[in-house]
Amino acid sequence: MESGCNCVCGVSGRNQRIVGGTRAVAHEFPWIATLSYNGTFYCGASLLTPKHLLTAAHCLYGKSAKHIQVGLGDHNRNQDEKGELKRLRVRRAAMHPDFSISKIKNDIGIVELEAPVGVQGPTIRTVCLPTHPDMDYSGLEGVVAGWGRDKEQGTVATVLRKVTLPLISREDCANKFGYCSNKILDTNFCAGLPKGAKDACQGDSGGPLHLNASGAGSHMELIGVVSWGRGCARPNYPGVYTRVDKYMSWINQQIGSECLCRPPMKN
Repeated sequence: MESGCNCVCGVSGRNQRIVGGTRAVAHEFPWIATLSYNGTFYCGASLLTPKHLLTAAHCLYGKSAKHIQVGLGDHNRNQDEKGELKRLRVRRAAMHPDFSISKIKNDIGIVELEAPVGVQGPTIRTVCLPTHPDMDYSGLEGVVAGWGRDKEQGTVATVLRKVTLPLISREDCANKFGYCSNKILDTNFCAGLPKGAKDACQGDSGGPLHLNASGAGSHMELIGVVSWGRGCARPNYPGVYTRVDKYMSWINQQIGSECLCRPPMKN
């Protein structure tokens, strides 16, 4: 992993700071990618380096890399937009070696592109990885973004949407909500409202949950990958996310010597 690259991560392509969510500003999250299989959109991902994207392992399960295509710089999936890249070819799709589809365990994966993309324009940039391992996220707010369904059994969004959700610790998610406690692992955390109404939904799988690293106007860190949940935005069933910081060693192994952009310098 090379961190001496002349680029910054986690910075919106626009100068400004999902179920129940609102439309995102174009290129507000310029690292968000679409994954399509045989031409059909099915999952989200996040650009980490010019060649590597992070997603959920279940988005790669049973799928051949040669049939996966990546889209970057997109906002409205039904329109051709300046600066977007569509149908990028995939060299490799790697699930975590200990991923379990039955237990939804170690639900994290890496997609490697055939060729690197530019990451310094306003439409395509990389997201920052977590800088504070084992941080307690409970009580903080995270932002989920994606093209998922607007409601359970609803239609997949064409325009990127975002939703801000309160973060819930693994312990609270396992013991204070409707899930069986052994289903929420130490590599998970949850996000959502007790009454439901806001959530990541189908189609957002593999997409990012961000934390604003230092307050308004600062960079965004990718702390969670959308993994699973009971239905969509149901009361007492918050969304379950894979904790990215638990997999930093594996992620770094997958990235190798590829350029990893740095967070912006603080003023």
